[in-house]
Amino acid sequence: MKNFLGITLFSIIISACNPADKSPEQHIQNAVEQHGGDAYATVDVDFQFRDKFYSLNRLGEQFKYERIFEDSLGNRINDILDNDGFKRLIGGEKVELSPKDSAAYANSVNSVHYFALLPYNLQDEAVIAHNKEDVLIQGQPYKTIEVKFKQEGGGTDYEDVFMFWFNAETYDMDYFAYSYQTEGGGVRFRESINKEQVDGVIFQDYNNFKAKKGTELANLPVMFENGELELLSKIILEFDVEAL
Repeated sequence: MKNFLGITLFSIIISACNPADKSPEQHIQNAVEQHGGDAYATVDVDFQFRDKFYSLNRLGEQFKYERIFEDSLGNRINDILDNDGFKRLIGGEKVELSPKDSAAYANSVNSVHYFALLPYNLQDEAVIAHNKEDVLIQGQPYKTIEVKFKQEGGGTDYEDVFMFWFNAETYDMDYFAYSYQTEGGGVRFRESINKEQVDGVIFQDYNNFKAKKGTELANLPVMFENGELELLSKIILEFDVEAL
């Protein structure tokens, strides 16, 4: 009887947190509003991630993502990705790159900014979102949204699969996970550990966990709670920094 009551109560909680009248797009919009809303349209911030400096600027549909660092010879490298494409400057002079190198550098710059701007980017036309069963994580109810991408407009990593857990009461994006195919593939689970509002947008740091390749994303919250995931790194964005 005790087990039956426990299952029943859990089912009632999950049912209450999984309304059929909200689409995954509505849940994503709620999360975007929680994390910055209209402020995303004009966000202009600088931050440091590991040993590189980044500049993120958006004005409506126009964007400019920049990465600045020094190479082993002390040369200043500016990688710039905007609506016109990608270019690299060395010492202020544009350099010619092979299509392979240009695509690789552009993807690297975009990746850092893409993750920094979540959940805003989940509104892209290439996103295919689905509601999944809501869950409890650390005793709190969460909306579960699976995200896949169309090949057209989905970028070079369109085969990646994401899963997001939005707090059912606040719509904070406290956890997300993804499986990727590049460089042999893998599975990651991220736990938000810090939140900082900059220029009206909430940016987050994360504990970045690793799971075995092929692990179902839906299983990761339970594995996280059971201590079965390997802490791979910490994703820390440092604001109020000066460019190199």
